[in-house]
Amino acid sequence: MLDANILLDSIVLEADGTPRSGKQASDVLLDLCDQGVQHGLVAWHTLPIVAYYFRRQHSTDETGAMMDSLLAFLEVPTVGHQEAARWCTHGISDFEDALQMAAAISGRAEVFVTRNTADFQMCPLPVMTPEVFLEAYG
Repeated sequence: MLDANILLDSIVLEADGTPRSGKQASDVLLDLCDQGVQHGLVAWHTLPIVAYYFRRQHSTDETGAMMDSLLAFLEVPTVGHQEAARWCTHGISDFEDALQMAAAISGRAEVFVTRNTADFQMCPLPVMTPEVFLEAYG
């Protein structure tokens, strides 16, 4: 399961036009998903976040093409009211992060990949940065 920050690192530039610090590892991880080497999951609510930040730097058409590209190789787990209502059972105090974990559990993710490992210390899945994931599974 890929946290929103992994996608943002790969496709969005900093305000000054430079790549985000996690771009290299996030690019490799997304390429592995695109090639079918790894099975990539992304939460439903990550999609508008990614589209919003990408659209700030690109046209509407480019944003649509980028989203179509991501959805061609990333799976969106099915989640609903029950999963959202159990948000506080995952050991995560931040609501958005808890919804990320709910989607990961629903999608039967084996690992949660994020730059924000500190907020996921008590969750039920192994949590790794992209670099650690690539060392272990790349």
